[in-house]
Amino acid sequence: MRTFDEVLAAAKAGDAVSQDLLAQAMEQMGRLDEALSWWMEAAKRGHPGAHAKLGLWQLVGFQIPQNIAQGVERIHAAARAGDDLGLALACVVDSGGVGVERNLRQALDWLVMAAKRGDPRAATQLALLAGLEGDVGPMSQAALAAARAADFEPARRILNGARVTAVPVNFDALAAGADLAAFEAPRERETLSEAPAISIVRDLLAPELRTYVTALAEPALKRGMIVNDAGGESVEDVRSNRVMHFGLADSDVVLELINHQLAAIAGLPVENGEGLGVLHYAPGERYAPHVDYIPETPANAAHLAARGQRVRTVLVYLNEAFEGGATEFPRLDLKVRPPAGSVLAFDSVTPAGAVDPMTLHTGAAPTSGEKWIISKWFRTKALRPPPRP
Repeated sequence: MRTFDEVLAAAKAGDAVSQDLLAQAMEQMGRLDEALSWWMEAAKRGHPGAHAKLGLWQLVGFQIPQNIAQGVERIHAAARAGDDLGLALACVVDSGGVGVERNLRQALDWLVMAAKRGDPRAATQLALLAGLEGDVGPMSQAALAAARAADFEPARRILNGARVTAVPVNFDALAAGADLAAFEAPRERETLSEAPAISIVRDLLAPELRTYVTALAEPALKRGMIVNDAGGESVEDVRSNRVMHFGLADSDVVLELINHQLAAIAGLPVENGEGLGVLHYAPGERYAPHVDYIPETPANAAHLAARGQRVRTVLVYLNEAFEGGATEFPRLDLKVRPPAGSVLAFDSVTPAGAVDPMTLHTGAAPTSGEKWIISKWFRTKALRPPPRP
């Protein structure tokens, strides 16, 4: 293993691999300007990983002026070169329609490339999309078993100790058998309240998808924060649960399909959704009575102008092995705890767009067991590049 000084010397001498390594080190140290400079140098020499990273930053306008078309071009070029980060980002860009026309088949092609390169997360996604039952079921389970053997925790949890018959895995066949229509099917809605609008959609996510999401999220959980009256975010006693959010760099094809499902239920563009959040409540942890809209204070004016108001919340209950833990609306005398896999959706504003204090709600603490939910807030403005027409 080379020392830092050796990597630095090689980077200064023009070695693209060393420049990429140095950029990664600078990013980890928070020296983002230096990281950008070294990635630019590595990209000039054709390093695909540098192109992938720069593409992500250009796509969202982080540390570099936003250039959606060039960002996508860099990501696709890195994916074509077989770069791991490039393939992961290309999967997200094409399955999510992030700055491009949404192309699920292209996303599956990227997944196949990644799986053939040994990526257990890609293999797991192909197995989930093809399904664990029917003719393709044994091959899907074998793909999961291989991912489990590579220590990919979501695959281990999905299999849950099951013994799997060894069969050859054909990732192209899994992609061809992917049941994408299941993610696009319209869903019936049960209305619980007209004003404010509150409804339930049952049986959205199958058990293996719920397991996949919770297993991906768990290592990154942190104490939840709130948007405060001063215009920032802070840890407060009113919220004791843990949470993580999947950004573009953390997402994947399965998560993007879920994002689009939730946007369809919300009736809002997918790009108006905040990052897919996963919330975990241990016994006694709760989110005290609160509203999801951003307080319209002078301190929050810049935030609201840039990102828009939160107008709709979509929750997905991911498990049932707990007591208590309902979502409670005290001003409506309403308590809701949908079955696992089902959705609770509610507005935070009136039909006229005014914030609605009647939407005050509580994430009640489980009295036993652990509660897992997806939480996704939708705003009045786009938060990521929209699909290209």
